[in-house]
Amino acid sequence: MYKLFIIIISLVFSLTLWAANIDPTKPFGQGSSQSLVKDESKLVLESIVHGEGIHTAVVNGKVLRVNQSIGEYRLIAVNDDSVVLRSETERLKLYVHKASVLKNNK
Repeated sequence: MYKLFIIIISLVFSLTLWAANIDPTKPFGQGSSQSLVKDESKLVLESIVHGEGIHTAVVNGKVLRVNQSIGEYRLIAVNDDSVVLRSETERLKLYVHKASVLKNNK
């Protein structure tokens, strides 16, 4: 009986730790942002936050405001569903969860 109790407690503890690692905000069918950003040179827009006069974006896990940089790129605009980044040679427009949107619109 004591061994059964220990096994049940261990199982509950393991499930609790596993559940703590799940991101409840990630889209269905998508891996975690960590798995999406295996290539350090690939930029992934994970989130956009609009507040009173403050517009921020999370790119590759880094919180950015307009005019802040990530790598060689500087954030120049935060829109409702996208951001614009600029380097000396290139302009990028990143969308939130673009891959999942494309999959759903077959």
